[in-house]
Amino acid sequence: MKILNKYRLELRWNGVEYNQEDLAQLKGAYFTGPVLKETAQVRENDQMTLDMTHQHKIYIPDYYQAILRWSGVEYKDGKIFLTGATIKGKYVNSISRLRSNDWILIDCADHEEKKHAFHLVYWSEVINASGEEKFKEDR
Repeated sequence: MKILNKYRLELRWNGVEYNQEDLAQLKGAYFTGPVLKETAQVRENDQMTLDMTHQHKIYIPDYYQAILRWSGVEYKDGKIFLTGATIKGKYVNSISRLRSNDWILIDCADHEEKKHAFHLVYWSEVINASGEEKFKEDR
């Protein structure tokens, strides 16, 4: 996925727990990336929809959207730390699980404040520790 640098948002974490079906708990989750210089205040008890269909269409015959939720927000060292962060979706536990050194690249290009109400889904992809797409379709 190609993203202009100014619209690049990264969701990173220190650990992942799978205690419920279709739910991954992200431990030590935080947002980082150039888009944070432009973004509006991130609110507590909020969510965003991540669309990773492009990356997973070879594995599942459906759209792959997951909801990222969090309960708390703390701004520190140029990052936004999320407490109580979870990713929920019907395929979260049915394809390869997230690892602590994976992360999610999020494209915020269509989410300027004036357009945000019309673009509630964020194109995303899971990246592995080597910086490559974790689920890569042979193209």
